[in-house]
Amino acid sequence: MSFASDVRGELARVPVSDACCARSELTSALLCAGGIAWRGRGRYAVTITAAEASTVRRYFGLLKQFMGIVGQIRTLTGDALNNQVRYQLAVPEEEAPGLLNDLNLLEEGALFGLRPVPPEETVRFSCCKKAFLRAAFLMCGALSDPEKGYHIELAAPTEALAAFIAGQAAAFDIHLRSALRKSKYVLYLKRAEDISDFMSLLGAMNAMMAFENIRVKKEVSNRVNRQLNCDSSNINRVMNAAEAQIRDIRYIDAELGLDKLPPGLRQMAFVRANNPEMPLGELGDLMDPPLGKSGVSARLRKLSGIAEKLRCGDEVKL
Repeated sequence: MSFASDVRGELARVPVSDACCARSELTSALLCAGGIAWRGRGRYAVTITAAEASTVRRYFGLLKQFMGIVGQIRTLTGDALNNQVRYQLAVPEEEAPGLLNDLNLLEEGALFGLRPVPPEETVRFSCCKKAFLRAAFLMCGALSDPEKGYHIELAAPTEALAAFIAGQAAAFDIHLRSALRKSKYVLYLKRAEDISDFMSLLGAMNAMMAFENIRVKKEVSNRVNRQLNCDSSNINRVMNAAEAQIRDIRYIDAELGLDKLPPGLRQMAFVRANNPEMPLGELGDLMDPPLGKSGVSARLRKLSGIAEKLRCGDEVKL
């Protein structure tokens, strides 16, 4: 199973104890699934279709417990679904108008008599807002594998519904970004912290903890890799500098002779040539008298300057 399937499975098991939350979640499920079809003369076909059987069973239970309606669960397959199995909960046609009325989705004068979004009273409590968002994810949500990247999105069928969903999330300081993709209004989050907060808000606590574990491991691994790369870069830089210094010393020896150098520079040349991998601080400890890192660096620069003058044919004053 995918990580997203695990999240939906956990959300499908979140208990609902209040009728207001049940109505809010059922309203969201119907709107996000696009499951309301007008049949004319006040008749409607009401269905909830999902990829997971656990989701459909959840809404079968909510309908029966809180609305007194016994729906029918059926399995859908076919070429239109790319041979993938979908599960559908169908509300008896005679019960559909009463259900839509109880959910405050009927409105005289609206297109087909249906509200594009529910009234604010449907989500006036925080628990109802969470329930609405939970159903939105169950019906039209997607979540990437955190091992590969961080991305969560909700593909709402209408712009009005997308704005309504974003408003419910904003009430909890979670700000969903929006984009239009293939006639779907997509709301999404890309920051790991925001995704973790959103899963926690919906009630997927186990999935959130698993997500956080993966995120922490990735961050630790990235820090270690950055440190290793930094250490490797520093080592390469030191080795390259030492190789250049030794080349200068050998050139001075060949063109001028190290014995022509002042005692301090001559000693520095011998110490560096015999300790190519040693850092500057340790080179200073081998000098007599010992030198600090800055003193070693100054003498090596003088040696490099002498080598440069010799290469250019300039006069060298020692």
